[in-house]
Amino acid sequence: MKKLLTTITLLTCLSGVSLAQNRSDSTGRSKPLISEETKDDVRQKASQTAEKLEEEVDKSRSYQQRNQLSWFEPNNLFVGGGLGMGATDGQVYLGVNTRVGYFFQPGFAAGLRYDFDRLVGNKYHSRQIGAFARYYPFRTRISSFIGASLNSGREFSENTAADTKFKYTSVGLEIGVMAWILHRLGAEVAFENSFYNKIDPTVSRGKGGRLKLGVNYYFGTVGKRR
Repeated sequence: MKKLLTTITLLTCLSGVSLAQNRSDSTGRSKPLISEETKDDVRQKASQTAEKLEEEVDKSRSYQQRNQLSWFEPNNLFVGGGLGMGATDGQVYLGVNTRVGYFFQPGFAAGLRYDFDRLVGNKYHSRQIGAFARYYPFRTRISSFIGASLNSGREFSENTAADTKFKYTSVGLEIGVMAWILHRLGAEVAFENSFYNKIDPTVSRGKGGRLKLGVNYYFGTVGKRR
């Protein structure tokens, strides 16, 4: 019954549209719902909008090229560090993160990182070392980036014996924005989410994200100071 009602409704709607498109005027001639003049006007407006959009895209590309920072060119080296904060199961943890990276392609960098985390009000802490990669699609004074990392770490807590090695691996995914503040210095804010293969349930260490604030110092092209 439901299918039958649905079918009847669709047929009724289609019939109404068809009649509207071909309704007759007082002379008995068929009169379309949308006149050719209106259609031409719509086509013209659409064409003008497309041209304006293309013009704005070209302006954006030109701006990117004119204002692109040399930091992100191949053979550039940088070091960075910062603080991170996150929460899991009602507990807050703080972290210190450091990194050193090298640009292999325009806007694409890879390097090594070291992180230290501690739960607030708890003896639990962890440290990890890993490799990361970042890509900066927009490379002006305000630049966005996305990144990923593969890390190996170790956890320590009051519930774990000192000679027990509670190890884990994690994958981190991040997205952020960096702003030029000095000749070779940039400040960044990022959000990173980490996925662990092992956690310590006794301290409620969960899989979660963190907000990170940091700075990066760019040395310029290796072997050639700018």
